Amino acid sequence: MLMTRKRLNNFFKFAIFFLLTVFLLWFSFKDAHLDELLAGLRTANYAWVLAGVLLGIAAYFVRALRWRLLIEPLGYRPSLGAMYNAVIVGYLANLLFPRFGEVARCGALVKSDKIPLNKLVGTVVVERTFDMLCLMAIILSAFFLRIDTFGKFLRENIFQKLAEKEYFSGGLFAWLLVAAVALLAALAWMLRKRLLKNVALQKAWKFIKGIGDGLKSFAAMKRRRRFLAYSVLLWLCYWSMAWVALFAIPATANFGPLDGLVVMVLGSFGVVAPTNGGLGAFHAITSIGMYAVYAIPETDGLLYATLTHESQMLFIIILGIVAYVQLFLFSGKKNKYNEAHNLS
Repeated sequence: MLMTRKRLNNFFKFAIFFLLTVFLLWFSFKDAHLDELLAGLRTANYAWVLAGVLLGIAAYFVRALRWRLLIEPLGYRPSLGAMYNAVIVGYLANLLFPRFGEVARCGALVKSDKIPLNKLVGTVVVERTFDMLCLMAIILSAFFLRIDTFGKFLRENIFQKLAEKEYFSGGLFAWLLVAAVALLAALAWMLRKRLLKNVALQKAWKFIKGIGDGLKSFAAMKRRRRFLAYSVLLWLCYWSMAWVALFAIPATANFGPLDGLVVMVLGSFGVVAPTNGGLGAFHAITSIGMYAVYAIPETDGLLYATLTHESQMLFIIILGIVAYVQLFLFSGKKNKYNEAHNLS
């Protein structure tokens, strides 16, 4: 009965994510001029699209190298090939089941190198925590480095509009915020016994605790400099792949590296959305963001998003299938051979 309920929950989650993906795809393309979009796809410079794909593949290798640094203190040293295949399998899983990629790549290493799953999950928490902090720093950097475009957009469309509201004047908002926090704290204290039994809050607390444990693990890491170097290289790959792909279409061919940084930031919001591999969300956020920040026609923004996302997705599917075959077919034979060799 419990297993059936779990399967039903997973089915409903998948259905919700899938419907969200379909809705965002419809939303992205409903007002697009399809004839212009198809013409743009035919005339795009695919050499730059391929360059972006190759940088994406390089990023997968760098992620694999960085992840191995977190696994080595556990007493294991998987090959770079196994690490790379696990990373690719994770990306492939995200295309099928949103948020399943982290579990899938850990499961791949459990299969290939017999590393305990609970230990691998801890390394993923460290990695994702650091990536989240890096992304926050990059967003701030994009704001100040491109304050004439991206910074102006945020300032005029978010900060100033909030400041124009009457309840933000005269310090009233600050007092209301303090009162709301105090009220919530008091309610949480009075209802603490019930709250501690709530499953959703338990998961939230576990997530927050995991972030704290991840930061502690990073502080105890011996090769922190190499980890930081790999992290810088990883985000440089992401930055470069977003920038070089801009040269593929005339509307963005004159964009500089800092503009590429802004576009990467816009796309990152779509990638982290709970859809199948960012499908739909990446297209909508990137095209709308490029129009809002640079006044690029939404059809051109959608063309850029389609070229970059679908090219990456195609290669993830191809490489993911190859990685899956290597990990789940050949690795089993390799483990059986090793066991027989050890016995002899």
